[in-house]
This record gives sequence, structure tokens and C-alpha cells, in this order.
Amino acid sequence: MNKLSKWVLYSGYIIAVTAFFMYVLFPADAAMEYVSGYLGKHYPEYAVTADTVKPAFPPGLKLRAVSIAYREDTWVDIDQLYVRPQYLSILSPLKTVRFIGKAYSGDLKGSIDIQKADTGYQVTAAVELKGIRLEENEYLQTLSGRKIAGRLDSTISFGSESGTDNSVDVILHVEDGEVGLTNPVFSINNLAFDKLEAELIVDRRSLRLNRCEIAGDQIDGDVTGVVLFRKPFERSRLEFKGNVAPQHLLMASLKKALPKSLLPSKKTGEKGFPVKLYGTVEKPKFSVR
Repeated sequence: MNKLSKWVLYSGYIIAVTAFFMYVLFPADAAMEYVSGYLGKHYPEYAVTADTVKPAFPPGLKLRAVSIAYREDTWVDIDQLYVRPQYLSILSPLKTVRFIGKAYSGDLKGSIDIQKADTGYQVTAAVELKGIRLEENEYLQTLSGRKIAGRLDSTISFGSESGTDNSVDVILHVEDGEVGLTNPVFSINNLAFDKLEAELIVDRRSLRLNRCEIAGDQIDGDVTGVVLFRKPFERSRLEFKGNVAPQHLLMASLKKALPKSLLPSKKTGEKGFPVKLYGTVEKPKFSVR
């Protein structure tokens, strides 16, 4: 064996041993403490925890059983998450982190950009969700007080700068959806639909639904409106209006519960008849105008 071969062999051995001990002895607790400390300093209302944190290749971190909480309420549970820096950004003022993961039987991927600004740090993020099962998110069920199911695809963008009013832009696409009714209407316990598409903006004060179109065997329709946040959340105000066109499954249920004179007319037009949702999250009210 010549000197070059020995040098290559020894170098490979050293690298392999170093990588092994870095993996085995990786300071997972210290890494999570750093993340928690950063969030606590800049975004004290948020918290991130993980059962395990290990180094991964290409260089990054692999986390399992990740929980993201807001004001002590766990919003999201992620089965596994791989996080890595955008390597060329390490030496630039704009730091970029990319991530991929699995949650609620679906996939997620995205990026986070962090840059120092005059008022602190400017953070922007983009997340793409594919095949997320809504019924598996416990917080969503608890928050709404009803069953919400379906397969979600979504894109989410977030912009934040210290001292400013931040907002989140969301585009939703839900298939095979179902929403339970806390108080059955004419013996109808849930609203099922084939497809729902929506665009909304969320900030500290409100959720604004700029577009929502729904299609299915029970109803077709569209709605826009706003949720004005209050504390507790159940007291938040609802202000929605739109148009609903009952389809054959809903009409069949209504025929069993209503006199013929009260049934929706077939002359409601392509958009159906106007409806309004108002009141509070805890006690919503519905009217046909």
C-alpha cells in the first residue's frame, strides 16, 4: 500500500469515526434549548418541542415528534421534520432555512428567511402542505367544537418584522370534506362536500375570507366575510354572506323535514339564494335573506 492510499484510508477512517461520534454524542438538548431561547426572545407566544433531535446528511437536523404551540395550546404535531440551512446563505445577511416533513398522513415542505432589520429581525416563511388529513388535527377539532374532516392541500406565506402587525396569507384546497353541525338543522347532522377552495388573510385582529367556493352533492355555493377575534376565542364575531344552491342530497333531506311551501324554489338561479352567517363562534346564527 503506497503513502497516498494510506493517507486516503486514514482520512476516511477519521471522518467516519468523527461522523459516528457526532451523531451519537450530538447535543440534542442544547440544540432545542437554543431554538426555544430564540423563540422566547423574539416570539415569546410560540414554543417548539421535539422528542428527538439528531444530525442528518446532507448537513442538517432530523427531528421527530415535533409540537408547535401558541400560548400553551398545541397547534400542530409533526411526525418527523428534516431541517437544513441554505448553505450559500450562511455567510450572507439573509439566512435561509429549508425543511421537509410528514404530518397528519400528509407531507409538508417550506423555507424560512431571516434578516436583521432596523426594528429587530424580519422573518418571512413559505409552507406547502399536501394530503393533510384535517380530522387528525386535535386542536382544529377542539377549537371549532365540531368534527372537521377532509384532505387538505395548502400554501401558506408569512411575513413578520418586530414592531409591526404581521399577517398570514393562506390558499386552501380541500377535497372529500365534512363539517359537523353542533345543532342539527332539519335532521342534517353534517355538511359534506367534494371540493372547497378558499383564500384568506389572518392577522392579530381578524381572519378575512376573501374567497370561498364549495361544490358537492349537498350544496354548491360561495361565501366571503370576516371573523373578528375576541377573547376568549368563542366570543369572536362572525360576519359572513354568500350564496347557496342546494343539491340533490340536501334537497332530499329538506323534503322530509319541511312542507312543500317552504322548500327552496328551483328558480333560485345559478348562484342559489343569498345566506348570512353571523353571531359568535360559540353561538353562530344563520339566515336566508
